[in-house]
Amino acid sequence: MQINIFLVYVLIHFDVHGSRLEYSYAARHDIPICSLAQRSASNTHLQESYDVIVIGAGAAGSIVSTKLATALDMKILLVEAGIQTGSNDNENITDPALWLNVVHNDTLEWHFTTVAQTALNNRTINLGFAKGTGGSAMHNAMGYVRGGQRWMDAWEMNEGVVNWNSETVIPYFDAVEEILRVVYPANDTQGLVDAIFQAARTAGFPYNPSYNHGPDMLGMANFVMSINDVGTNMTQQAKSMYNRVTSYQKYLQALQPANLQLVTGLQVIGFNFTNDPLPTVDHVELYSEEYQCKHSVAVEKELILSAGTINTPKLLQLSGIGNATYLKSLGIEVVKDLPGVGINLRDDVVVNLVYTTDFVEIESPPASFLSAVLFAVDNSTTQQVPYVDGTGSLTNIEMLFSTGNMIGNSWPSDWQNSLVLSPNIQQCKSTGTVKIENLNPLIAPAIDPAYLSVESDFDRVINSILLSRKLLSQPSFAKWNFREVLPGANYQTRDELIEWIRGNATTGFHYIGTCKMGTDPLAVVNPTDMKVWGVERLRIIDASVAPSSFSANTQSLVYAVAARAADLIVAEYRQKQKLHD
Repeated sequence: MQINIFLVYVLIHFDVHGSRLEYSYAARHDIPICSLAQRSASNTHLQESYDVIVIGAGAAGSIVSTKLATALDMKILLVEAGIQTGSNDNENITDPALWLNVVHNDTLEWHFTTVAQTALNNRTINLGFAKGTGGSAMHNAMGYVRGGQRWMDAWEMNEGVVNWNSETVIPYFDAVEEILRVVYPANDTQGLVDAIFQAARTAGFPYNPSYNHGPDMLGMANFVMSINDVGTNMTQQAKSMYNRVTSYQKYLQALQPANLQLVTGLQVIGFNFTNDPLPTVDHVELYSEEYQCKHSVAVEKELILSAGTINTPKLLQLSGIGNATYLKSLGIEVVKDLPGVGINLRDDVVVNLVYTTDFVEIESPPASFLSAVLFAVDNSTTQQVPYVDGTGSLTNIEMLFSTGNMIGNSWPSDWQNSLVLSPNIQQCKSTGTVKIENLNPLIAPAIDPAYLSVESDFDRVINSILLSRKLLSQPSFAKWNFREVLPGANYQTRDELIEWIRGNATTGFHYIGTCKMGTDPLAVVNPTDMKVWGVERLRIIDASVAPSSFSANTQSLVYAVAARAADLIVAEYRQKQKLHD
């Protein structure tokens, strides 16, 4: 028997986390409208319209909404699908040593997984993507890496991203860091970090005293993290020397502008348009899981998508913006044909290499990772890139160091007392896609990073393993008596290493590029104002706008992009006001 209420088919099942009935809809127009009482509920209390609506209270959205609210006399709504996290109400979030506990917290995750990856033995890869205020900055590994000025200049010179270069972007890195006050954790007391630095030196790598503040990242350095010192007087009370720091804490929570309203627990499911000469965003639709209904809120001036590399292209496609041929095949009315939406997905690849020891019981560092990072260039697979002072190679291997007894680790007990080297393979040539597969706005899109689909990416992973072995063979590690258990002595030849990589490589959690800035036919965003090409009242400010890979951690990039993009918008409105006056 077919039920035709609201023109909807309903899949009803019990939610394992709360025994609550949930509904799956054929399309967003099938979801019923919330009642006035539901709209006026104390935890929602939505107005009919806002001047600016920002989607996503993550790394970008927290900065963008706060900067706009403090600079402009506008009514601003910030919408977050997840829960609201306080600055000190979740020890797993604030204590850097417990970050794996947050990754494993179901309530703080979108639970995205890739499609089967051909080059990885058809494995599906779990993609960490946080759901809650602070975004992925509340559960990432806290690495703070700008990436050096070369990738910034390459964006403008190679990708046509006008006025996005080291000269325009570095001041925003500086400004954000002045607010976040990021630091590197103190060295260990067992001499392990010293041994790592000595090994890098004897292996031929220079010491880099400040990789975030120079044109070249090459070398061994202390690892800067998005953490703050707790302070001597508070360390005992806080149970940690450090606290994780996010833009949500340091911008939105710190300033709390009166004209900025934050709502949580509402998932954006699409937006509607008026029939002007250019499609113009008119209303945004917000789904309430609590009430199983949707709110429609009017957009007076701006809708800004800061939903991230996966959710932003999904929302565009659901709303009729993307590859016209593909959207029509799903039965979606095309609002704007932008074939670049959802393509150009890029991510780093990571392998974890484990070396056990019985020399000493290794202490777990207070910030999860040791205060050491090696930036290297795999010259055999790199490409030359131009930058303002010439041409050179971007670093493309970021080697992190941690211990096997990291809290939350699920490795075997005999691997716990170990040194773990985690080469993060950057500048990969493999690119993938994010595509919705039907009109249901409540399910995840198909995510295909196409990991290691380009052969030279395999070569770089192999070379990073060889580099790790070279480091561990240096004299400074002799007394530690390290034994390689992953990959292990059985994996030596290229074919053997490729076999191991296929079964063990995973995500670097650095997703970018699915709505890239630029001026070419596949560009989605105008780099001069962050507006979606050919659409009015719609801008994108998040990691999806990055046009190409870079030798950096995504968090730091998003902070700088968000801060500069917000200033571009403020300048635009102030100029309009001057002309009006």
